[in-house]
This record gives sequence, structure tokens and C-alpha cells, in this order.
Amino acid sequence: MLEMLAAMLVLLVGLVGFLGTLSSSRASASSAERTAAMTQIGDQTIQAIEALPYTSVADSSAPVQTTTTDTTNPTYYLLSGPVAGSSCTTATNCYQWDPSSSASAEPLDIDATDGKVSPGPTTVVAPSPSGASCTTVSTTNCMETFEVYAFVTDATDSVCSQSGVSCPSATSYKRVTVAVKNTGGGPPFQPLYFSTFVGDDAGGADNPLGATGTAGTTTCLDGSTTVSCLH
Repeated sequence: MLEMLAAMLVLLVGLVGFLGTLSSSRASASSAERTAAMTQIGDQTIQAIEALPYTSVADSSAPVQTTTTDTTNPTYYLLSGPVAGSSCTTATNCYQWDPSSSASAEPLDIDATDGKVSPGPTTVVAPSPSGASCTTVSTTNCMETFEVYAFVTDATDSVCSQSGVSCPSATSYKRVTVAVKNTGGGPPFQPLYFSTFVGDDAGGADNPLGATGTAGTTTCLDGSTTVSCLH
């Protein structure tokens, strides 16, 4: 009897350990699936913004800061200028695209008339396999829920001030930062960030390979023909 009880105890301990491992593996798999979904949502959002005309690449309204303490909330990094050491030098809405450095703060590009980028948060859901009703308004029966934020900032490039290089405006290009946050519970607890640049034919008519602009003085070899480098 004692031997049987001892065997049962050993079996129980092993079973508990197995169940713990199984639960941990399931949690890891769920986290990986959410991360993959967040990556896909971020990529699709970036691609949709890149497809817009340049003048439409702007936030349609000012993003709203909903917290000043929660660093896992993308709006935590919305700042009021001026921000020391950054390109945000005026009293305006700014966004710190690098969470680790306030020097990365840039002025937000907000255009209520032509801007087509929703600053968010925009809710994205994945319905439950059971087929229960799941909408962006009623997320109770959703398998996964996410919030998507999009911040468009004006970026400057020191290259534009060099001799022979001309940029179309004081804004060298626009930086688009998209944040996807898991709001359905469980990991990952930190949002995923995606970023890209959108330019408006930076360089203008000047040839950056030339010493004095316009046609330029640097030549390239096109087959056996020597030509001016236009690109």
C-alpha cells in the first residue's frame, strides 16, 4: 500500500509538472500568434499610408494623449514643444518616435483638410472560432482585439542644406510611425512599432552628384557611352 501511494504521489507530481509545461507552451504559442497578427496589421497600415498622395499623408486630426504615466500606451510619447535637443522647436504638437530619446521628437503633421491618416486608436478585431458576434464596437466575443495608432511627423535632413542639393521644402520628408497594441489580454504587453519615410521627390531638379547643382559635373558610363548622372 505504501509503495502504491508513493507511486501515485510521484505520478501526481509529474502530471502537475506536465500540465504546467503545457500551459506555458500554450501561452507562448498564443503570444506568438498575437505578435504575428500585430505585425501583419502594422505592415498593412504602413502600406495603406504609403499608397496615399503626398499631401494626404498627414494626420486628419490631432492625436489625443490619454496617459502621462503608462509607457505601454503609444500616446504617452505625445509631447508639447519646444523639446530640448530635438527638431520640435516651437510650441506645437510633437511626437517622440524613439521611446528611448526625447531628442527624437518631431512636429506632428496635422491637416484637417487633406490629411487622410487616422491617428487612432482604431480597433481591429479577430472573431472567435465559435462564430459569436464580434465587432469593433462589441468586442466581448472577439478572440483577439488590437488598437492601431498612426503618427505622421515632419522630418528634416541635414543633407538638404548641403551645396548642390535642393529639397522641395523645409520639411525634407514625412516620417510615419504606426503602433499596434494588444488589448485583448495576455502577452505581448508592449506595443509593436513600425516606421517608414515618405518623400515628395526630395532632391528636386538638382543633381546631388554635381558640385553646383542642376546638370552636375559627375559623369556615369551607360554601356560604352559617357553621360551625365541624372539619378
